[in-house]
Amino acid sequence: MQAIHDILQWGRINSNFDHLEFPGVVPRSFIGPLILSALTYPAKLLSNNQGMFIQVYARTVLGLLVVWANSQFRQEIKSIFGQRAAKWYGIFCLTQFHFTFWTSRMLGNTLALAPMLIAQKLWLRTLFARNQYQSERSYSQMTAILAFTCVVLRFDIAVFALAMIASKLACCSWRLIKQTTVIVVISILLSLAVDSYYWQHRWMWPEFHVFWFNSVQGHSSEWGTLPAHYYFTGFIPRLLLGALPFACLGIMRDSRASQLAAYYAASVGVFSMTAHKEWRFIFPAVPLLNLCAALGVSKPYRSAVVRSLVGGAAQVLSAASLAIAVAMTYISSLNYPGGHALALLHEIEPRTGVRVHIDTFAAMTGVTRFGQLRSDWVYDKTEHLDPSQFSRFTHLLTSQPDLYTGYGFETIAVQTGYAGLNVGWPLKESGPLPVTIRQEPLVWIMRQS
Repeated sequence: MQAIHDILQWGRINSNFDHLEFPGVVPRSFIGPLILSALTYPAKLLSNNQGMFIQVYARTVLGLLVVWANSQFRQEIKSIFGQRAAKWYGIFCLTQFHFTFWTSRMLGNTLALAPMLIAQKLWLRTLFARNQYQSERSYSQMTAILAFTCVVLRFDIAVFALAMIASKLACCSWRLIKQTTVIVVISILLSLAVDSYYWQHRWMWPEFHVFWFNSVQGHSSEWGTLPAHYYFTGFIPRLLLGALPFACLGIMRDSRASQLAAYYAASVGVFSMTAHKEWRFIFPAVPLLNLCAALGVSKPYRSAVVRSLVGGAAQVLSAASLAIAVAMTYISSLNYPGGHALALLHEIEPRTGVRVHIDTFAAMTGVTRFGQLRSDWVYDKTEHLDPSQFSRFTHLLTSQPDLYTGYGFETIAVQTGYAGLNVGWPLKESGPLPVTIRQEPLVWIMRQS
């Protein structure tokens, strides 16, 4: 998000770019943000450079790209598996929190999701095409898209890409190997050219840099570790919600679903060997598992009673998933106290010449450059400062107010945020619902007295 702001604001690299002014962030390619910036530029012209409108517009553009790619994948499902399977695929996608809420988040995983969905569409065509020519053509196109996506947007996509490529090695040829090699080399050179310029670092290939740092040198475990089974026992159930039992049913009843699931299960197994785990690493598996779930519901049953029971259960669990998704969306809206605190500071402080320091927690919970509305203010995110060095700031956004009360700062406002769930029983002790959302002060707005 910061990269899109800086590209729209300045275009050419300069010391005002966020990653140069406040170094230390994990490098990611500027190619994705450059594409989104080009698509977002009309909003800058129409809005007279109003920051938050442009931010919403940029996220909408990304979301629409993913929605379009998903519609292409769904259309391929309709062509191969039928209208009923396509309908249930759409229902499962729409009722899952992660698949709807996160499609507009400015993450490398989301940027890679749109081309990945197109590659998955081509994968279905490769595996289930009616003739060899169509299969080979789709395989070639899929390989090209996967090569670019892995090299430029998200290197860990390679784990899924290798499984997809291995599924139809009969379509591979020396000509295709040469073509893929050329695409990989061009993609690397493109990333080196663009990212070495924007990162001001010689030979900068961000995806390889991150892969080497996290996987080869093993630094990813510093972000936390989880058991080897957790992708299968924790993240996949959370991602699929009500679609999970039908995905299992589809894998058991449809050989095509079991074939697709086997390749992706192997990929998730590879991810499981790393100690650090995040659900977003296996995000590309969600569309395929939703397809398996759709086949579990839509494949004909001999018994009309069983067919009715499965259809009814799918409707009930989809409704439950939707309710959970709505609740999680509301909870997620409370996870940005830093952004809300900055907006509140703009409302309550009319002065010019304000110098505000934004600590790490506030910066990670909703503060973006699009939200820094005052051109006559200075916004600073410098880390590891001693409290005595804060005398040059007039205001603070901090999650640790006690550190600064002895240095002439006083609290003028507090921003609350999500702090967990309270589970109470019976109802008369916990209110109308047995579960309530707990909010606590998370970001303090402080002013130098």
